[in-house]
Amino acid sequence: MKAREFTAKGVKRARKFLDQVREDPGSGLTPPRDLLEGREYTRAFRGELTVERRRQPFASRREIGEYLAPRLKPLGPQIADRTSLWSWLGLFHFENTVRIVDGAMRLSPLDETFVIDPLDNQTLRGQHRHYLRAAWQLYEVHGNNAAFLLNQPPTARGGIADAVFRSHRTFNSVGVVPLILGLYTADGRLKRGFNDRPGGLRHLFRVLEQLERTYDVYGMSAHCIVRILPPEFQPWANGASAPATSPKAPRQEEQPKKPASARSIHQPDSGQPRSNRRAGGGPPPRPQEPHSEPARSVSKDPKLEQWEADARRKGHGAMRYKGFRATVSVNATTGALQGRVMGPAGWWIGRVEAQDAVEFTQAFRRHVNEYLASGRS
Repeated sequence: MKAREFTAKGVKRARKFLDQVREDPGSGLTPPRDLLEGREYTRAFRGELTVERRRQPFASRREIGEYLAPRLKPLGPQIADRTSLWSWLGLFHFENTVRIVDGAMRLSPLDETFVIDPLDNQTLRGQHRHYLRAAWQLYEVHGNNAAFLLNQPPTARGGIADAVFRSHRTFNSVGVVPLILGLYTADGRLKRGFNDRPGGLRHLFRVLEQLERTYDVYGMSAHCIVRILPPEFQPWANGASAPATSPKAPRQEEQPKKPASARSIHQPDSGQPRSNRRAGGGPPPRPQEPHSEPARSVSKDPKLEQWEADARRKGHGAMRYKGFRATVSVNATTGALQGRVMGPAGWWIGRVEAQDAVEFTQAFRRHVNEYLASGRS
């Protein structure tokens, strides 16, 4: 069937449905048809998106990503911000996603795992926890660098998952997520003592907070971040800390039987950005950004030339335009400038790649202007 999206009234009714399930988890309640298709609660989604009922539940986040990625690709990255659609999808696939324990449905107390209410700041800030949306973004943004999480059930939490889903900034970081998984997982398993030992996960977040005073750590690649970490983290990076051990089962679901190995931060996917020099010094100076200059005038801007020189020296940089931000890495193999474009509230809207700062600036601004023109701002 063609996808629909909730109206404001539909979002309220959907949240009421979740409360009903929590009150009577053994009732076997499913979203009523009028909630999913009725004109009182939904409207037709204008994009070309077709969905179908599934007989089997989603076994993992990877399965969700493989299901959604080809369907959402024609709609562009801005679809990540379409909360009314994600809420409808969450209820449409409720039976394929909800956790069942001893015949009873066990829901998170957080509505945003299924329904995102744009009028409720709490659910809006937590939209990165939406089961379908989170799985799709992990699959699209991080790929096999997030294999450990992708191979878990969509409702799994605890340990590494809690660290990644703790905030939208962590979840959307091009470097921090693969850094966490590269340091503390091996062969699809958690390393022993990953949380509390020196150089462990808790230690990492304290150090990132300190490094953020000097570096744009949430915009850097994992390879750049690991080079500026204190010595306590080197054994973890080299895989020579404690031997890997089977992880405790996530608090909500068991681990899949044959998870794919999480890719080490020293073995990036081909084409992933990687600096070939030690990252150092503060973030590059922000270039002045004229509104709509032709490429010829931009190319003569000495500040832009200096920005590119600094970005190539450090292996990373950042650029802003109309409230949007591009975090930049330098591909050590091709020398290309690769960037992720983030919206004013921190959501991811796409990627940009170019051979020099002039092309990158033009592509970045064009990407932002197209996004704004689409009416999704």
